[in-house]
Amino acid sequence: MDKARHKRNYDLHAWSGVTLGIFLFIVCFTGSVAVFALQETRVWEDPAKRIEATTEPAPLEPAFREWVATQDARGEIEFLSVRWPQGGTPYYVTMADVHLDGSDEHDFVVQNWHPETLEPITTREASMSSWLVRFHIDLKWPSALGGSQVGRFIVGLAGILLLLAILTGIVAHTKLTKETFTLRLDRSVRLKWQDSHKVIGLWGTPFHVMIGFTGAVLGIVTLLAPVVAVLAFQGDIQALFAAVQGEQIEAAGVPAEMISIDTIGAMVHPEAGNLPARINIQHYGDANAVYQVYWPATEKLTTYHGMKMSGVTGEMLAMTSLESGSSGAARVSAAVGPLHFGTFGGVALKYLWFFLGLSLSVITALGTMMWIERRQHGNEGQRSDRFYNGLSRLNVGICTGLAVATAGLFVHNLIFWGDEAGRGIAIAWAYFGVWAAAIAYAFLRPGAYMANRELIAMTGALLMVAAVLNQLMTELPNGGIGSHTATLVIDLTLIVFGVIALVIAKALPAERPVKTKRKARAPRREADVAATVPAE
Repeated sequence: MDKARHKRNYDLHAWSGVTLGIFLFIVCFTGSVAVFALQETRVWEDPAKRIEATTEPAPLEPAFREWVATQDARGEIEFLSVRWPQGGTPYYVTMADVHLDGSDEHDFVVQNWHPETLEPITTREASMSSWLVRFHIDLKWPSALGGSQVGRFIVGLAGILLLLAILTGIVAHTKLTKETFTLRLDRSVRLKWQDSHKVIGLWGTPFHVMIGFTGAVLGIVTLLAPVVAVLAFQGDIQALFAAVQGEQIEAAGVPAEMISIDTIGAMVHPEAGNLPARINIQHYGDANAVYQVYWPATEKLTTYHGMKMSGVTGEMLAMTSLESGSSGAARVSAAVGPLHFGTFGGVALKYLWFFLGLSLSVITALGTMMWIERRQHGNEGQRSDRFYNGLSRLNVGICTGLAVATAGLFVHNLIFWGDEAGRGIAIAWAYFGVWAAAIAYAFLRPGAYMANRELIAMTGALLMVAAVLNQLMTELPNGGIGSHTATLVIDLTLIVFGVIALVIAKALPAERPVKTKRKARAPRREADVAATVPAE
């Protein structure tokens, strides 16, 4: 009975992994890239954003008041926001939601300002970074099929499936202590893959469980608001939002002088000890104006440190950060995002998250490869060699081809010369076009091993080409090679990972090192089957 139960657990782990392995690989790999696409690559990809960070930006208040007056002349301003220079946006950003006069339409206006000269800055609306982040978060799911919400839900399911694979994997492998330290690199291909799959999976289990759980929460929780509203608030979603956000303050209709934006920008958080990142404003110019101030929480497992205050008197109305006194559920909810994307410990932690995310991608790819290997060259396969060869090529094309497509976007970002209005569509064509070409390439090569090796080499070459092109095309004409610190760091990172990919490609075999005699076993299977069929 123990053997039968163990076999059932093992089969559940194998089948759940192989049927959804490629899907899990896509989600995990894109998540690894999204760690840096959230902020670091945003300056690299757009020369207009390559502004050296300054600790003393110019006062924004005069320009801000004039800009607000311009928007107010167009209609009713329902929302204002200001972001101070920081990280991936080293310039001021002002935003306004304007309800246009004589119309039911709203116009969301964004204006970027140089931190020293306050000159307007025009940045790209469509960007490579946004594409990479969105593809991980919601797969860029078509709006005709439900849009972002459905896409987030599907990605959230990947988190649940990952947790299932981890659970069944731990149950299926009974010799965990021994397998954690067993890596037989001098044995057969299947054993090398099997040991690598187990060792990487077991050592990374805490991280993989965390990523699966937080991914499931981030993906699925967005669709739960209507359910919670139905159960707890008798279907009143507005009541649910009011319970989460607190009581909303109505405008008094009395003009009043506002506290300067520059004064708010100089406020140091009493606990975090840093300056605010952004402010959201309601009822600007009214006696009941509300300032919602947010300080970055880069060293704690929380989304932000926040405070709601009067925009006229500066009186604190509420603390919205998750500090002492907050419920355990609220703290867990706020920790989900920073835990998933590794935004709470600086760049070094992001590199760690990146490598751990890649290890999870490798585990899922190895699991699928082992499943195919066992059936093509072992005793479990019931289909032809041609079928398993095609399946192996498809697996390589999708998985390794995704890496090629991602690296290709960095090159595409530099060589795109079309109209900026068409950049978003061009990014989609480049991404899926290169990916599809890589899949086709895997079927054109003599074997899956050679295709995998060459596609990894292509990935490394594209990363290095992107770094060199960036320096020659954008840095050299504007001050010399390495003229911008942030972009130089990204270029060096691309070169390092490009070299790593090339070294890995060189170390990989061009064909399967050990060939078993599957073809010799096929006649025996046919003979066995024939022996069980009664003669006519």
